[in-house]
Amino acid sequence: MPDDAGRPLVIGYYGMDNAGDNSFCVVMNWALGQYWGATAPVFAAPPLVDLPADRTALDPRWYRSNGPAQRAGNLAQRASLLRRSSMVVYGGGSVFREMGPLSEKRLFSWHARMTGHPVAAVGVSVGPFVSLASQRRLVEVLRRIPYVAVRDRASAEALRAIGYPGSLAVAADLAGLLPEALGEDPRMPRVSRNQRPRLGVTLLGVDYEASDEDFLRREQALIGGIRMLAEKEPIDVTIFVFNTHPQHGDIDASRRLQSALADLCGVREVTEREGVARIWQEMKECDFGVHMRLHGAIFAYMAGVPFTLFPYQRKCDDFLDDIGQPGSFRLDLGKPEPRAVFEVLAGLLNAAELPSVTRQQFADRARLNFTAAPWHQPPAR
Repeated sequence: MPDDAGRPLVIGYYGMDNAGDNSFCVVMNWALGQYWGATAPVFAAPPLVDLPADRTALDPRWYRSNGPAQRAGNLAQRASLLRRSSMVVYGGGSVFREMGPLSEKRLFSWHARMTGHPVAAVGVSVGPFVSLASQRRLVEVLRRIPYVAVRDRASAEALRAIGYPGSLAVAADLAGLLPEALGEDPRMPRVSRNQRPRLGVTLLGVDYEASDEDFLRREQALIGGIRMLAEKEPIDVTIFVFNTHPQHGDIDASRRLQSALADLCGVREVTEREGVARIWQEMKECDFGVHMRLHGAIFAYMAGVPFTLFPYQRKCDDFLDDIGQPGSFRLDLGKPEPRAVFEVLAGLLNAAELPSVTRQQFADRARLNFTAAPWHQPPAR
């Protein structure tokens, strides 16, 4: 087993200018060596700020569009990487919700059958499937993966419902190990150095599962609620642009918030292009947060920053349920109104409640992604 884990190829939704997905790479790069004894993990990703150059192996030009030539080039690169790998690991995220007839997952599954090299999935969500066709294809792929560690209980239930025959671990999101991957102790208390409370914000640039009307209403509620708070309280704001992709990213939404606050408070911006480590450091400087991005909320939680989260997909509610988020910190997406956002944020300014699951407990759950695997190598004593 240790030889299998020596040269893993790590795959996921990488290369899409998303800080949440990039954080998976940071954690995987550290944890695969720490817990599986990997000596040379390679990521199916273009160059990333936070990883050594020899860890990423894909040409970024194949990510500039989604045309046939780019898809073919991307797939050819992955096939080349497979020949040099000892196993394949799906590393984090919602990678088992949708699958088309020409998905690269077929390539990875076929390669495993031909070579006998193992496949694993860690820190992933399973479902809700976007269509019956996707479900059918994904079930076929999942049944051939001997080890799956999911990041929430709902995904575990989805796997059990399809009769998954392999080894299943119920863990947590990989970002729960981000502090340790960056050399920090997740138990360290947060100390504010701000003269005025600083609000951290992430916005969502697109939501392909919501109507345009619902999407606009949510954004207006968020921006309106923050503006109401800034009119009543002396605050500063840090806008985290977690996704800088030109089509799928948050740049325009972030600019709309910045414009709405221009005459009210100090605003600074931190973007995905600056790297995961920089975003993490800036998140720790915040005193409270409101997030439309799931990983904005997870970063805030792991930094000990009180937060509220717009639950735009089931994975958001799953995370809030899993950490025991207090009800007073939760927003009702069915009624997105500026006043409701303002009231929750005002409550967070003097938050007395905490999630029932501590950061250390969540980190230990995230660690199960690796320690529950057959490739786990306990530290030498």
